Amino acid sequence: MKKTVVAPTNIAFVKYWGKHPTFERYHVPNKSSASFTVEGLFTKTTIEVKEGNREVEFILNGKEITPEMKEAKYVYAFLDKVEERYPFIKNYDYKVVSENNFPTAAGFASSASGFAAFARCLVEVLPEFEEIRTNDRAISILARLGSGSATRSIPRDGGVVIWRRGIAPDEANIDVESAINSSYAETLYKPEEVGEIRIIYVKVEQKEKKVKSRAGMKTSVQTCPLYWEWIKHDETKLLPSILDALKNKNWELFFKLVMEASNGLHAICHYTYPPIFYLNDTSKEIISTIHEINNNAGKEICSYTFDAGPNAVIFTTEEHVDEVAGSVASIVGEESIFITKVGKGPKVDNEHLF
Repeated sequence: MKKTVVAPTNIAFVKYWGKHPTFERYHVPNKSSASFTVEGLFTKTTIEVKEGNREVEFILNGKEITPEMKEAKYVYAFLDKVEERYPFIKNYDYKVVSENNFPTAAGFASSASGFAAFARCLVEVLPEFEEIRTNDRAISILARLGSGSATRSIPRDGGVVIWRRGIAPDEANIDVESAINSSYAETLYKPEEVGEIRIIYVKVEQKEKKVKSRAGMKTSVQTCPLYWEWIKHDETKLLPSILDALKNKNWELFFKLVMEASNGLHAICHYTYPPIFYLNDTSKEIISTIHEINNNAGKEICSYTFDAGPNAVIFTTEEHVDEVAGSVASIVGEESIFITKVGKGPKVDNEHLF
């Protein structure tokens, strides 16, 4: 049995940063987040299974990943959690071949598309998963066990996706299964409903970041004195406002709020102890350039957002994409710019098996 799935990455415009203190193991988030599914940036994963004892052969970007390597540990931890819920997976051996078409571990959400592809492919290849094969909600919960942000890359329709946090952070008197099932992703608006939006990926730095997202967010939860106020603000004020701006296609307000959301994440990182600095001087120059473009236009025609890394993602509309991309390319070079738009979710691709 062998299946291939292509799963897109996503870029969050309302950020995920921090897990529920009681259910951290299952990546239950402290707040909801929202993202665009990205067209053209993806992970392609083939899984071949045979009867066995959950032995795993793992090849990532053409490199064999041995059990002692950190990438393998993430995969084994994911399968451990899947096995808790679906014990039948231990009856198979797995050959997993996975490739990203973009830099890994540099702020482009490779774990999102990676574990989304893994989870969706696992559901496709094992016959026991047939009952949830068309259930995006259940598969998004499954993918979340590998990577929180992978949840948002699961809905088939893609587009504007919300990852609902489920239980509140101060809610601890709840069983594990209910907590796990409370948090899932779903499409709010299909790609064509936000067809004007253009997404500009800006490669600032390709090397792996010093502080991984998982370690960084845990430290923020533990040490940042403003963390819980930020959680409350984003959940109750910023998220509803930004989704309303999207619904009404109020792009000027949307762009402004996107930048506030990005700034909020990095302010929390700076106020973490020890402080976490994901942005470099080039990142800051891009921020200044975006504000300069908007000031010259007399309104917000574009916005920046940064995940846990120095690479920028710029949102604008089709009308302004050439102007905005040109300004940013003058900083990093045209070869470091990738222009795309909002796209659909994962798909099975059995014509192009590895």
